Amino acid sequence: MNEEIAKEYISLIPNLFGNFSELNKDSVKLSHMQNHVIEFMYMQQRALNLKEISTGLGIAKQQLTNIISDLEAGGYLVKVPDTKDKRAVLVSLTPTGKEIEETKWTKIYQRFSENLTKLNDEEKLDLNFALHKVNALLKKMED
Repeated sequence: MNEEIAKEYISLIPNLFGNFSELNKDSVKLSHMQNHVIEFMYMQQRALNLKEISTGLGIAKQQLTNIISDLEAGGYLVKVPDTKDKRAVLVSLTPTGKEIEETKWTKIYQRFSENLTKLNDEEKLDLNFALHKVNALLKKMED
């Protein structure tokens, strides 16, 4: 049974990734890594220091420094001194940075909604139940 579950899980990954990649296509004009930084910061909903971003994304601070500089130059991020740690800076999204992320997710939602029109009502119920169940079970496995 475990082997069958593992095979289904592994086959789900490229399906989900491919589907999401298609939904996300042309929705952002940033590089892959710039998009990851903006998205991570958007999800955190607060100013972050470089170490938090580096750890959260699993990338080296040296690599992150250049990405942050480019995003700051593009008007997506702003850096301010950290009042608690004089050696550190806090990075936060500008209104432009927030807007690009909100626009991206709006486009993804619209494309996904269009794709749902290909399913009949029973298939939509099945998909909703299956997604809910997979999410619940994967969360349970994390605990």
